[in-house]
Amino acid sequence: MAVSESEAQDVWRALGNPIRRQLLDLLSEGPRSTGELADAVPELSRFAVMQHLGVLTDAGLVLVRRRGRYRYNHLNPVPLRAWYQRWASPLADSTAAELLALGQHIERGSELMGDEFREEVRTVRIETEIRLVATPERVFKALTDESLEWFPHTYGEERVKGVVFEPRVGGLHYEDWGEDRGHLYGWVTAYDPPHHFATRGRLMPGVTLDNEYTLIADGEETVVRSTKVGVGPMTEAEARSIRTYGDLAAFEEALRTWVEQR
Repeated sequence: MAVSESEAQDVWRALGNPIRRQLLDLLSEGPRSTGELADAVPELSRFAVMQHLGVLTDAGLVLVRRRGRYRYNHLNPVPLRAWYQRWASPLADSTAAELLALGQHIERGSELMGDEFREEVRTVRIETEIRLVATPERVFKALTDESLEWFPHTYGEERVKGVVFEPRVGGLHYEDWGEDRGHLYGWVTAYDPPHHFATRGRLMPGVTLDNEYTLIADGEETVVRSTKVGVGPMTEAEARSIRTYGDLAAFEEALRTWVEQR
């Protein structure tokens, strides 16, 4: 995703303030209402927090979703990832990056080596918004019927013969491994092509994952809004896995290449 000079300046400005960086840190843990964010920064008035959120929203770093009378703020990783790829990644020292990755691996491993196993019910919510130069029909087909062509991860790996998305409410979404073998992603809970669909599946014992996609035509582009919510007993490592593989922004370039070059 190319970053324009104007977009880069917006991100620089948003990240240049320590309060705004603190708000992003809070939102990286999950969506929060404006009131909850204001409570987390007691040294500022609610109005000042709203002003900072406005800057983050203008930069595309925060997405606002309303549920009832509450306004929830969600971290949008797409501009951060694009900014990083444009500026930080080319300048990063590879040795330092390897040492950082090693440190993170050791720290994450230590989290799972405690003397006591505790099962904790967690909620992982991911809100993403991306723009693609393609029609809603083209993007809808890529998301439902053609995921095997651009999404790099499957459960069956080389055994996968196809990914089936039955186009109806109650339809199945699954990997076909042949001879009645496979892996079930879930069931279609909403289907309104080419603008909306949703599924619900089982990730692991007791953990459900809801996926919802909304496609909005905007000139020559399609705005894709993705919401994923995982709920159930899971470790922090398992929650990180959902954030890694469930975040559409992480696979934006693969999807963009598939829909825009065909």
